[in-house]
Amino acid sequence: MAISDFRQSARTRSAGLKRLIWLAVFVLAISSLAGEPWDKRPQQWNLAETYQILSDSPWSPAKTAVELTFEKRYIDPLTNRRVELPNANRATAVERAQFGRQPKSEVPVLWWSAKTVRLAQQRLRQLRDPAALREPLRADELKDFVLIVEGTEALRILSDSTENLRETVFLEVPGGLSLDVSDARFVEGVKAGEDFVEFHFLRQIEGRPTVSPDADRVVFHCKATAKTARPGRPDSISIRAEFEPRKMRAAGRPDL
Repeated sequence: MAISDFRQSARTRSAGLKRLIWLAVFVLAISSLAGEPWDKRPQQWNLAETYQILSDSPWSPAKTAVELTFEKRYIDPLTNRRVELPNANRATAVERAQFGRQPKSEVPVLWWSAKTVRLAQQRLRQLRDPAALREPLRADELKDFVLIVEGTEALRILSDSTENLRETVFLEVPGGLSLDVSDARFVEGVKAGEDFVEFHFLRQIEGRPTVSPDADRVVFHCKATAKTARPGRPDSISIRAEFEPRKMRAAGRPDL
C-alpha cells in the first residue's frame, strides 16, 4: 500500500470515528430530553410505559412491606366466627415478603388521586381494547388524597376488619405527625383482579395543606384482621408503603 493510500485510509477511519462519537452524543441528548414516561403526553404512552407508571413509579411505592398472617383457630360452627385458643395451644405462622422495585407486588398500593395514575389506567384499557381508543383520556382533580390497596384478599380482610380502620390506617407525614383516614370505600370489580379498597385523606385542614408536594417522604400504614376466618387463607394484613412526594411530578408539575 502506498503512503498516500495509507494516510487517506487513516483519515477516513478518523472521520468515521468522529461521526460515531457525535451520533452517540446525539442519542444520549435525545434520551435525556425524553425523560420519564410521565413527562410525555398520555396518548403517547406505550404498554411498557403504562405498566411502569402503575407498578414502578413515584406513584407506586418504591418500598413496600407486606405481612400476611395465618392463624390456627377454633371456628364456632354456629356463628362461623373465630374463637381464640389458649396461648399454650396457639400456633401462628407468618409469611412476610419485602417488595422493592419489582414489576408488581402482591398487594399493590397506588396514589390514586394523582392524575398520572388514573390516566395510565385509562391508557392501559385503550391499549388492551382498540375500541376504547375512541374514548378521550381524562382525569379530574379529586377533592381528597386517595390511595388504593388492590387485591381480592386485601378487600376481604379490610372490609371485614375487627379493628376500626380510622385508627389503624393513616399517613405518616414529615414532622412526626400522622394524617388519619377520613373515609374508606370497598370496591368489588366486575372482573378478576379488579377488587380494591379506596382510602381518602383530607388535602387541607384549617386551610393548610396536609401533604407538601416538596416533602421527602410520606408513609402509608394499614393494618387489619378479618372477623371471619377462612381455612387456608390469610386473615391478617399489615402494609407499609413509602412515597416521595417531591418526585411525584408529571411534566414538571406536582401530581398528588
